[in-house]
Amino acid sequence: MNAQEYIESQLQALKDTELANSVPRNEEEMADAIFAILMSKKFRKYSVPKENQEIIRAAIGKNVANDESIKISWPFGGYKLWRLEEAPKVDWAELFSIMYFIRWLKPVCALYPKGVEFTFWVDEVVIAQMNNIPQKDIDAYQDSFSGLLKFIQLWQPLNLKFEVFLERSQYESNEAFQEGLAKEMNKLSQVRAANPEPLSDSAVRSIEMNVRPVPEYAHDPLWREKVDLMHSAYYNLQEQQTRIRPAYTRANITAFSVFFEPNVIPIGTTKTSIAKFWVGVGALKKRDGSFIETVLSPEQINSSNSTREHVHLDGLEGKNFSTIRILS
Repeated sequence: MNAQEYIESQLQALKDTELANSVPRNEEEMADAIFAILMSKKFRKYSVPKENQEIIRAAIGKNVANDESIKISWPFGGYKLWRLEEAPKVDWAELFSIMYFIRWLKPVCALYPKGVEFTFWVDEVVIAQMNNIPQKDIDAYQDSFSGLLKFIQLWQPLNLKFEVFLERSQYESNEAFQEGLAKEMNKLSQVRAANPEPLSDSAVRSIEMNVRPVPEYAHDPLWREKVDLMHSAYYNLQEQQTRIRPAYTRANITAFSVFFEPNVIPIGTTKTSIAKFWVGVGALKKRDGSFIETVLSPEQINSSNSTREHVHLDGLEGKNFSTIRILS
């Protein structure tokens, strides 16, 4: 089996009918069954504290009682890491992650007629100025991501809906966002001036990985601290948005590769990885005469040995889908 045959077989498998073991007799049994599926150890990467489980179960119960789809969101930056050769567009990492999400959610869709509404919550509103990513590159990523969601519709359950929500939609205008961000940065800078603390090593590594250097940084030893200030101020401003945000971050369920909210189910991005798809690349690992999908972080890319195989799938265009990395 070559890489193309494997990918085609995995896409086709997404369309296979998923049969429910039994039919719940009432709303409580339905919510319990959906909870059990979503918390499956087959997909979940970490244990979830009991108090967090209660929040997740309550969110499911609310959706079922309202006869509405199960609401799940996945927050992410909405860009491709600038230092990757695949930037600025999506690659196999996004496709493999979405396929993984479909495998996770298929049993829910088979059991529950209202299905699942899975929202990609995109933080693109601040990326250009915080990470020095050209807006045209962010737009190119969004266009390619939308194209990928259109492609995967051929393979996903009919009652599974993927949608994109742009963070900028929470603000009346870009001017309103910039004004709010400036106020939060000013408040936070005063707090930090009164109680200065050095950036942690992990924070420095993250900033240096994600932020594209500009010439003026060579003359500004505090540029990392300024980026971190904007990052923290942005999240403070986010938390103040009460029109839409609470419905996604508190009342419903968040899926992500690590914990950061009490309603998070930590499921990773493929069976073998938790690397974030927008700051990584997709690859196949050889395994028992076949393959398995993975997402490689920049560090893993640099430390791994790989070859390339040519692939052509109708509906997936561009250089990022013409070849794929193969790990021995």
